[in-house]
Amino acid sequence: MASQTDWLRTHVRQVHMDFHMPEFPLKAIKNFDAKAFVDHLERGRVNMVALFAKCHFGNSFYNTVVGHKHSGLPNDFLREAAEECRKRDIKTTAYYSLCCDRRAYENYPHWRAMKADGEPLPISGPWGRVCVNTPYREELVLPQLEEIARDYPVDGYFIDIPCVPECFCKYCQQKFQLMYGRELTSAVPGVERRAFIQNSCGRFLRELRGICARHNPDLRIMTNQAWSIRTARTFSEQSHFGVWESQPRSNYLSHSFATRTVRTLDVPVQVMSVRFYQGWGDLTLKPAAQMTTEFAAMVGNGGVASSGDQVNVDGTLQPAVYGMFDQAFGFVEAREKLLLDARSVTDTAILAPVPRADYPPEHAEGPAMLGAHKALLESHVQFDILSSLDIDKIDAYQRIVLTEPNDFGPDVMERLRAWVEAGGDLIAVGSALITNTNAFELAGVFGVDYLEPSVFSVSHFRPGPEVAGDTYDLPLQCRGRSYKVIPTTADVLADYIYPQIEGTATYAFRHNVCPPPADDVSPYPFATVNRYGKGRAVYVAGSVFKIYWETNHHWLRQFIEGIWQHLDPEPLYRVDMSGIIEANLMQRPNDELMLNLIHYQVGHQSAGSAIPSIERVHPIRGVPCEVKATGVARVVLEPEGAEIPFVEDNGYVTFTVPEIEYMAIVRLVMS
Repeated sequence: MASQTDWLRTHVRQVHMDFHMPEFPLKAIKNFDAKAFVDHLERGRVNMVALFAKCHFGNSFYNTVVGHKHSGLPNDFLREAAEECRKRDIKTTAYYSLCCDRRAYENYPHWRAMKADGEPLPISGPWGRVCVNTPYREELVLPQLEEIARDYPVDGYFIDIPCVPECFCKYCQQKFQLMYGRELTSAVPGVERRAFIQNSCGRFLRELRGICARHNPDLRIMTNQAWSIRTARTFSEQSHFGVWESQPRSNYLSHSFATRTVRTLDVPVQVMSVRFYQGWGDLTLKPAAQMTTEFAAMVGNGGVASSGDQVNVDGTLQPAVYGMFDQAFGFVEAREKLLLDARSVTDTAILAPVPRADYPPEHAEGPAMLGAHKALLESHVQFDILSSLDIDKIDAYQRIVLTEPNDFGPDVMERLRAWVEAGGDLIAVGSALITNTNAFELAGVFGVDYLEPSVFSVSHFRPGPEVAGDTYDLPLQCRGRSYKVIPTTADVLADYIYPQIEGTATYAFRHNVCPPPADDVSPYPFATVNRYGKGRAVYVAGSVFKIYWETNHHWLRQFIEGIWQHLDPEPLYRVDMSGIIEANLMQRPNDELMLNLIHYQVGHQSAGSAIPSIERVHPIRGVPCEVKATGVARVVLEPEGAEIPFVEDNGYVTFTVPEIEYMAIVRLVMS
């Protein structure tokens, strides 16, 4: 159960209210009225909102003594809005822009974030970037945050832009020298410089924690980027709540990726989209169908529903936006009681390569990770995304997937060895096991000896019948390099076939992209399986996940699905539907199971930078499903409460979902 102060888990209809406002508009904030403002939130079914305390322009929206209050604001926006929200049980955070502050940038040049050549970091949009290691922190930021903690009826803080990309200001240079005994220059590796900046922000957050402890221990700190898989864990650990901006770009997979990751954490994390099409504050409005589709992906995978909005120049809100939210958040509200006390069932985990806690990982959200997520989602595998820093959690899983590159940290491989020996199934692809010294880790577990990378930049393979699935009976392309391994104790699941030639611009059949396959198989396997102790280890010699992400070649996903069917012939569920339906199995405290079926129905794709529009969702009807369960008394479609006919046989409950619009929740009530 969530503690009293972990309200982010229970207030799941959230709006991030953007309000960056320069002083030049004559009507800036002139028409703000707290009651009318919160009336809109209430009409839109919002129960948590971020309210601005200080924006990127350096303008404050409350009666600050330390900073500069926006000259167009006659009253106290933060206090009045927070008090009105509290009357209506809407949780609030005080938004504070940390490393974007144009006023501080202009008035205090020694607070600026600097490049290695001594010039300020380029202004981002109209905003200047300042550094948290300068006296800006002690002279302005911390005193302002203390004002809010002492005097304002908010439930926490939202710290935005917590880090600059890098900084070589004199204060960073001094601090780096004092802490690490060496000079901060551009010769220091980029990941190390980013770690220094992120951990500097982490120390700032520790100071903010002290302010909360002195004035109101119930205040929670939310920090943008905290608890995202792409940030240093030591930075994230200083934030009570996390924030992962996951606005969709060219597809709608981002919310699922984020939510399947943060649901493995012990910290509540906000996965956030926006109401806008192209970017923050463009004042466009997605259709209700589009926003509902996004919210379904968030809550159906065990997260909260969150979207950004924008205040008008005059301090009012746009009624049409809250008409849209009324529909989209209404969808969430009708289902949240069922979902709030349920937890996703653990079965498979994609292990994200995160080598150390104090550095931001470089590959945890790379193409191989994204491709693995897409392939397993479309194959209806029940899976989480788990940081390799959380390796001690793997005992909850039956299968672990290792993607590329091998960047997992020093203790992970031995922990995996013991886990496989105890009965786990480990799947690794491409270079996931190859170290920077060209060694192959866990060779005994996988039952192969490693030879070298193939000379050919394109591969072909032919799956064996046990893993072929629906793939064509012909040599299949894998448009990337494979690795030569020699089976010792492993069995071959798929053959590796060389191309006829390694093509060049002039030495080619038609072009040098993908030469035809050779007539015979190579001496090396493309995929193997090995029994090790009570478990099994599958190695795929090609970069199938990365290449699937880049090409969308369906046979790669079918091959991956074939491997899962071979390893797990009795899965937790089966859904007889294509990958436009995402599935997630949850369990409630009373042992009821819930199968969430999330429907993605996007329009035609346009330019690569455009989000596919969803103006209407046409329901899918008659979706056959099976769930591994016994002793089921009723199968109920929620929130409608309609019972579905079912058959229980051979350990499975079989039923047909009559209709899926955005998401169907099928609840299995035990006898």
